[in-house]
Amino acid sequence: MGVFKTIKLHIERESKIKKQCVTSIPNFETYSAAKKTIVFMSNALPKHDEDSGSNRLKEIILLYKDLGFNCIICVENIFERDKYVSFYSDLGIIIFLETNLHKNYLSFLKSIPHIDYIWYNGPKNFSKYISRLSECFPGSKSIFDMVDIHFLRYKRAIEIEPYRISLRKKYYQYFKIETKLAKKADVVIAISEVEKEIMSQYLKENQILLISNIHYCKIDESQIAPFEKRSDILFIGSSHEPNIDAIHYLYNEIMPKVWLKLPNLKVNVIGNVKNKIHSISHPNFKLLGFVENIESYFINSKLMVAPLRYGAGVKGKIGQSFEYFLPVVTTSIGAEGMYLENKKNAFISETADELSKQIITLYNDKEMWSKLSVNSTESLYPFSKEKLKSVLKEI
Repeated sequence: MGVFKTIKLHIERESKIKKQCVTSIPNFETYSAAKKTIVFMSNALPKHDEDSGSNRLKEIILLYKDLGFNCIICVENIFERDKYVSFYSDLGIIIFLETNLHKNYLSFLKSIPHIDYIWYNGPKNFSKYISRLSECFPGSKSIFDMVDIHFLRYKRAIEIEPYRISLRKKYYQYFKIETKLAKKADVVIAISEVEKEIMSQYLKENQILLISNIHYCKIDESQIAPFEKRSDILFIGSSHEPNIDAIHYLYNEIMPKVWLKLPNLKVNVIGNVKNKIHSISHPNFKLLGFVENIESYFINSKLMVAPLRYGAGVKGKIGQSFEYFLPVVTTSIGAEGMYLENKKNAFISETADELSKQIITLYNDKEMWSKLSVNSTESLYPFSKEKLKSVLKEI
């Protein structure tokens, strides 16, 4: 970055701080020296209503608060009370905002009497902050939350697109962070048993703990809309590359086969993906963008489809579907880490032909649909708040 650009950014930051007139850290007056303190380092405030990773982090933060901790979210370059600052502030979470008193995160953290734990959300944050914060707060326990194994995701992407140099660069970048730099953490959080086993090849087994997504039923079983009154299929995903690939795969290879049998079936795609989707135009394939309240789609859709060809971690869209008793058609990558059994609590297959047949079957077969809907709740226990609390206490 050039000198003049750096100066310009500094002036803009000073201007924003003064303009917002933020003079205090939200909820800092609630800090208690008698409580343990945990700081969550993140590149952004968790947008719990936009992606499953953020919703998972929100649940972790709130459970630490329930356990009696001072909970602090620390994100650089936040100057104002947007809706996410207000959301966490209303829940009693301490949030770092750049003010005239504390113009950077380090100044703020040094003002805290005692920090017991520092939670690094994802490899980028871990790589960026671990050295500096370990030096400044040697008594703090460092927790590296992988969110998912990034190098594994890129390794799988390379198998599909072997000539993309950018994928190889990212693979090596994250492999170094997640297998070598990770050794500096006191605790490394894996998101599934599968990923815990993979990471045990690189780290000491007693260094790795498992914290998956957090899911629980959002409606009562009596509120399930009947099969006959449902229509359309649903896909949810951010602009994350595996989601974009899945959308193209669904549109180009799966739905043409489905539409031969069900020409009027509509696909609703929820999530901010339009900036990465330029070749899709079909009256029955709707890119709806961000939808603030998606509950009606879970209640009224016939099924969720998640044809992921690569990726890593546990897929929040599938857990969300089970929260609403909504049956799922997915791949082994989508089902990974979810404790699913084909034709018991989900339909799982690998090819476009198989996926299209399963969509058609589930869309028409009330008995099979009801079986998957009822069995979906069995898949939620490993992702319960009770399970999470027991692991947090272990840390």
